[in-house]
Formats: sequence, C-alpha cells, structure tokens
Amino acid sequence: MGTIPKWIGGLHQLSYIFLNDNQFHGELPGTFCLETSKLIDVSHNYLSGHIDYDIFTSNGINCNARNAYDDPQRDLEFVTKTRLYTYQGKPLYLINGLDFSSNSFTGEIPPQIGHLGDTNTLNFSYNLFIGHIPTTITNLSHIESLDLSHNDLSGVIPTQLKELNSLSSFNVAYNNLSGRCPKRIGQFATFNEDIYWGNPLLVNCSSSQSTRKPPVKQTPTDDDDDEDGCYIDMGSFYASSGVSFVMVLLTIASVLYINPYWRQVWFYYVGVTITTCYYFVVDHLPVPTRYKVWELRV
Repeated sequence: MGTIPKWIGGLHQLSYIFLNDNQFHGELPGTFCLETSKLIDVSHNYLSGHIDYDIFTSNGINCNARNAYDDPQRDLEFVTKTRLYTYQGKPLYLINGLDFSSNSFTGEIPPQIGHLGDTNTLNFSYNLFIGHIPTTITNLSHIESLDLSHNDLSGVIPTQLKELNSLSSFNVAYNNLSGRCPKRIGQFATFNEDIYWGNPLLVNCSSSQSTRKPPVKQTPTDDDDDEDGCYIDMGSFYASSGVSFVMVLLTIASVLYINPYWRQVWFYYVGVTITTCYYFVVDHLPVPTRYKVWELRV
C-alpha cells in the first residue's frame, strides 16, 4: 500500500526486486538501475504514469558493477512464457526479465528498452500503453518471452521481430494494431493466430495450425454459474420452471376430473393430512396464557 519508496531505486546492487501483488500506486521511481538488476516484478499493483526513459539507460545514475553471484535464500517465482515458474539456485543466474503487467502505465513503450540486451522476458500486458511497438526490441537478441497484449498499441508489427530467433512466446492480442501480420517464418511459424486476436485491422494472420475460434467475451453477472465455465440464463430458467409447475397442476386436475375414484382418494388423503397437522400443532405448540386462564374459569 502507498507508493514505492524512491530509496529502493538507489540500491544499485540489487539483483532481484519483487514488489508484485501489493497495492502500490503512483509512478515507478525513475532511479531503478535495470542494467544491474536481473529480475524486476512490479506486476498486479496500481502503478500509473509514464515509464522514465532513464531507467533503461542509467543516464545520470551511477550504476555499480554487479556483485558476484550469490544464491538467494528462497525460491523466486516469475512469469515467463505466460506461465509462473519457480527458480532456485544457479538457474536464476541465467535469466533476466521485467514484469510490469496488470498496472495502469500510460504513454509509449520507451525505445530505450532495446538497451537491455540480456533480457529474456518482457511482460507489459494489461496496461494502457499507446503508440507503436518500438523496433529497438529487435536488439534483445536473447529474449524468449514478449507479452504486449491488452494495451492500446497502434501501428504495424515491426517486421524486424522475425529476427528474434530465441523468441518462443509472443502475444500482442487486444490492441489497436493494423497492417499485415509477420510472415510465418522462423519462430513466427510456431505461433498460433490467437496471439493476434482483438486487433480487427490486422490482416493475413490466419494459421493452418490453429483451428480454434476466438473466444466470445461475456460480462459475468451474479447469476452466472462459473463452476463449469458456463452460465445460466436466469430469465429462461424462471420461465421454464413456471411452465413446468403449471403443467403439473393441470395434469393432476385433469386426472382427478376424469377418474371419480382417484378424486375421492385424493380428497380423503387431503382431509387426513389437514387433520393430522391440526392436532400436531395443538399437541406440541405452547398454549397462550390468556387461553389457559379462560379454560380454568370454565
């Protein structure tokens, strides 16, 4: 809760910064030294504002050289390739990543992001970024996971992205992108068309490998039955229940009208039930005081 303190950005020898799943708001401190930080996760907060260009370039910041690698004291969880993985020990030394997802960052994605040459994972999804996808992302020759989905990005998808031979997870769904989708060569030949969904102005995105249809967005309500991934139309449910109840009553009435013997048995059991209920109430419920006094006087 509150804002991220600026002094955190001054700890230039930090290798792992995990501030995710809190209630931080405000802007991201502009003093982060990403060139010496291996993993930074500020996802699932309420951060907003523009991302300072300086955090990608260390301009005006005295970034010390990274210390010799030390194993962290606990497991670290980080989202890569759309899944949450747990890293421990030496594998942590082999990955670099940024997760700014599920916030309210605005403005353009800084082109200086291309200076983070060792980055393996970039997750900027579920924000309010605008503008074009920076072509400098192609400088990230080691990137394996790139998620820019659910923003307001526009323009074309840079064709240079096909040069990212290590890219194994890519998603730009639900933006305002236009033009042609990248040709299905290299790593892009392994992606399904669902990574482009939600961009109605994109063309030539079909994939012979993908036979799934785009999901239909539905607004959940309190009457939805989410247990099996579906929902119930309560209006139709009430109407069908009412019609069924009326049909049962009509069926009973018709049978009793047609068959006198069943009608006699029916009313006999109705009378027995009413009499039984009456004597049960009289025998088991307490008698009011006024009734007892009146009974004694009599």
